[in-house]
Amino acid sequence: MPAMTDKHWALIHAAGGDPDRLFAELTPLSTEELMDFGRAYYEALIELNRWEIWGAGFVMGRSQGWWMSDDAFHYFRSWIIGHGKAAYDIALSSPDDLGQFYGGEEDEFDNELLEYVVIDVLEERGVEDDPRDTVDGDADGTPRAQNMTRTRCMRSSPSWRRSSRRWKPSRSNLRPRDPVT
Repeated sequence: MPAMTDKHWALIHAAGGDPDRLFAELTPLSTEELMDFGRAYYEALIELNRWEIWGAGFVMGRSQGWWMSDDAFHYFRSWIIGHGKAAYDIALSSPDDLGQFYGGEEDEFDNELLEYVVIDVLEERGVEDDPRDTVDGDADGTPRAQNMTRTRCMRSSPSWRRSSRRWKPSRSNLRPRDPVT
């Protein structure tokens, strides 16, 4: 399994999570280097496919009024990678602490387009190979309750603390529901 190298993370960092900037960073790479980056990116995305990370994304997404569907979780994982190695490492070790990467009310916790940048550069070169050859299956770990309370992932963000008056606990949203299957 190809891992994200320091060079890969440097490209992500230079792009600042912006798909257009990542396109510019990846364009000078050889096709082999580009495929290597694409495989490593997708493996990192798969590594983030864990219920604990889904739970953090659920809480963060709820603050924005959206539901954590399968697709939303996929794009949330791209959002994590777009924030760089620090966010990736925190997601794997302590997902409830992802709130520190929350960029305020404009942050949608979604970076779908970042995943397709490698494919776009390859298509521009006329290369039909797809580095996303690994199947992204079911999440690892134990499913969390569908209806969750706030966790420290949002409380660790200064932006969330300022805007937390929007979300008020009630009996209906504090009761655990059936686990997600």
